[in-house]
Amino acid sequence: MENSVKEKEWYTTREAAKILGVSFRTIKRWIYSGKITATKTVGGHYRISREVIERLQSEVEDQFAKDIIALINEKKIAYFREVQLNLEDKYRHYETRDKLEWLVRQRKINTKYELSRRWYFPANNTWEIVKDMAKDKLKLIETFENYERKFERDGIRYQDYSEYIVEQAMIRAGYTIVAKDSYYFNGIACVLQTGPGRPPDLDFIAKLPNEDYAGVQVKNRVEYPKPNDINTFIELCRVLHLRPLLITRQAHPMTFDVIRRLNGWVVVFKQSLLKPGFPRDTFEALRQQVGIPIAVYKWSPDFLIKALIDAAKAMSKL
Repeated sequence: MENSVKEKEWYTTREAAKILGVSFRTIKRWIYSGKITATKTVGGHYRISREVIERLQSEVEDQFAKDIIALINEKKIAYFREVQLNLEDKYRHYETRDKLEWLVRQRKINTKYELSRRWYFPANNTWEIVKDMAKDKLKLIETFENYERKFERDGIRYQDYSEYIVEQAMIRAGYTIVAKDSYYFNGIACVLQTGPGRPPDLDFIAKLPNEDYAGVQVKNRVEYPKPNDINTFIELCRVLHLRPLLITRQAHPMTFDVIRRLNGWVVVFKQSLLKPGFPRDTFEALRQQVGIPIAVYKWSPDFLIKALIDAAKAMSKL
């Protein structure tokens, strides 16, 4: 346990969530169910003792290992990103990475780098036993990874189909699209590249229903957005005097904290958005057999429109 944990006797629910590597909602659920004994302050906030945190940390770590082993035993063969995605509702991507490495060192699971992928399989199996299953799974993965992402509608080009879906959702949520693929706003240019090629830009600049302006970036990849990309996005918004609005499939917990400290917001849509035409059989296999969160939409889904409405309301209060 970290030294910072030992220095305190009582912790807030958010501190407990960070230490244990679980969500704030999970901590609240444990309190309500009686799994955690917590003290309520005069102000109505819960406080959790160091002893309870230490006990739970041991339980969570043991359960984490069990969850990974059970998943790999069930699948027989799984590649690195597959394990992260199947467990991301419970564990952060980087925590899964670290736990996989630990389980390999402990010889609880086997691993092999083959076919340009890091694979994991049960400890009592060999690569020869599972390699044909890996090859079949790889065909599904490559179909997804190589599927055309660019899209054009009415002469407007989008680098990723998700940008079109998000744009239409913003319009239906009451946003006004001011600019697209831009590093210029209100007489100010933010050029973050001096060499050849187009400088980094914002996917959209939008006026929110409350009349504020936001710089919008859309990230549709299955992994968390890269730190450098987030830093570039934040710098563009800072120089152009825009509120940062990140719309992403998923994000690192620190990304939420950083953007909200800048009076911005993060909208998560959880599924990688694909344009119509993706092979139906492959789509079902990827979702059911591999567990990759993908979705095909012709029109903006209601949940995304609602999330953008909620984001605008939340940002108006910051």
